Amino acid sequence: MRNPATADDVVKALNDLTDSGIASERTALQSLGMGPNDAKVLRFLLQRKRDDEPVTPRMLASMLGISSAATTALIDRLAESGWVAREPYPGDRRSIVVRETIDADSPARRILSVRRASAAAAAERLGPAERRIVADFLEDLARAETEDMGEMCPRDDETPRTS
Repeated sequence: MRNPATADDVVKALNDLTDSGIASERTALQSLGMGPNDAKVLRFLLQRKRDDEPVTPRMLASMLGISSAATTALIDRLAESGWVAREPYPGDRRSIVVRETIDADSPARRILSVRRASAAAAAERLGPAERRIVADFLEDLARAETEDMGEMCPRDDETPRTS
């Protein structure tokens, strides 16, 4: 049986995961000729397609935290590359939805889903109680990191917080 993990072991494992994720993401995106926001949009569209949820440009702008003009330019670039298509919004001819157009057997689909697939496979090896512990830990970590960054880097319309 392995020795119990220390807090340092957990932090090291998390840092290793972050480093491997950054390196593999960089390599994958270079091979596809796209940038990080392109990949975020495509992953978002793939997830929403599974959920059968239409995606509007406004949703993409909100998710990325960018302007509507930047969103339009990003959608134009993805459409020109054949990654997405614009379609009329069901029931509202004035609005559009954006959908991914990646072939099911395309290497791009596999590349864009590798992190999710790897995480799902690892999670399946855990029991339900272990999955709950890991999920709670990661949610706590994400929340704390977001709060800490918010305190260190306030938005323009906020005053810095002091301890």
